[in-house]
Amino acid sequence: MKRDKFVKIMIVVLCIGLLILKPNIMDKIGKQKIYGLIEVPAIHGCNDTWEWMSELETFGALTVYYKEWYLRDDVLFIFLLFFDDSNNFDISTAVNLSESDKVIMYLGAEYDYKEKKLTYNPVYIVQGESDNKEEYADEKSIDECLNKYGLTRQDVKEYQEYAIYDVIVKTWTNAHITQWYWFESLKLKMCRVEDNTFHFED
Repeated sequence: MKRDKFVKIMIVVLCIGLLILKPNIMDKIGKQKIYGLIEVPAIHGCNDTWEWMSELETFGALTVYYKEWYLRDDVLFIFLLFFDDSNNFDISTAVNLSESDKVIMYLGAEYDYKEKKLTYNPVYIVQGESDNKEEYADEKSIDECLNKYGLTRQDVKEYQEYAIYDVIVKTWTNAHITQWYWFESLKLKMCRVEDNTFHFED
């Protein structure tokens, strides 16, 4: 009985070790860039890999957007920002809180390839148009805006989860049939996470 229990524990430890050591989906996206994303139908404007990589080298950074038809109605955009000099990349999401009041919530995240670390940036909200807009980036204003439009901090977290898992992980695994959504999600959840969503500067 003791030997069986020991074997089971070793199998679990081995599986966890493989999960941690095996590259997660963010590693793959950061390293492959357009070469992996060209297979994702929900990505916009990535037909010519050579041209895209040439522009990345020229400009130092370049974005790819997810097509509107794939996103929820209240999500205006999700895009990935890649850098020529590293495998790190940024994720940006914009959520329409009120079309009539012209209020948009912005959520950002960064993936550090070397550190295997996903960092959620502080949320901020913008009201108005480009020539006359006001930005809210302090705790009191953010909480007031969320309350005004019937959202909680948990709702904000769910938008982040939606962008990462329901859009990025799901579209990648659907396009790369050798990878499973549940497995890639599990590996990503085991990476280091720094959540600064509601950490505001004084």
